[in-house]
Amino acid sequence: MEPMEARVAMLQDLKIQSFDTIRFASYRTACKLRYVQKSTNLHLVDIWNVIEAFRENGLNTLEPQNEVSVSRLETLVSSLYHNLNKRLPPTQQVHVDSKASLLLNWLLAAYSGDNSGKIRVFSIKVALAI
Repeated sequence: MEPMEARVAMLQDLKIQSFDTIRFASYRTACKLRYVQKSTNLHLVDIWNVIEAFRENGLNTLEPQNEVSVSRLETLVSSLYHNLNKRLPPTQQVHVDSKASLLLNWLLAAYSGDNSGKIRVFSIKVALAI
């Protein structure tokens, strides 16, 4: 599945789930974020793996307001999934390319407001932490 098709499929799936019928915005948002988390397999990643991926890619030394290019973000996300697969048994391996692409597209759609293809370091940390 192409990256754009995967993102469109996830957005359509979100509508099918009827999260918009949830009354309170905080619960509605939490349900949508949990859906994205499960769709991208981020529920399998713990905070220590996120910290390690930031260190491996040299993003831990950047100031929170610095912006990261798409290629650098793609490397970060790929290393996150590769490290995850090292910890998982062979029967539970995550398809790195499709999940990394889906997560990358979601991050860009959610946090690159001006479509510049750059995201602040702080935004990446918040997105991966929640």
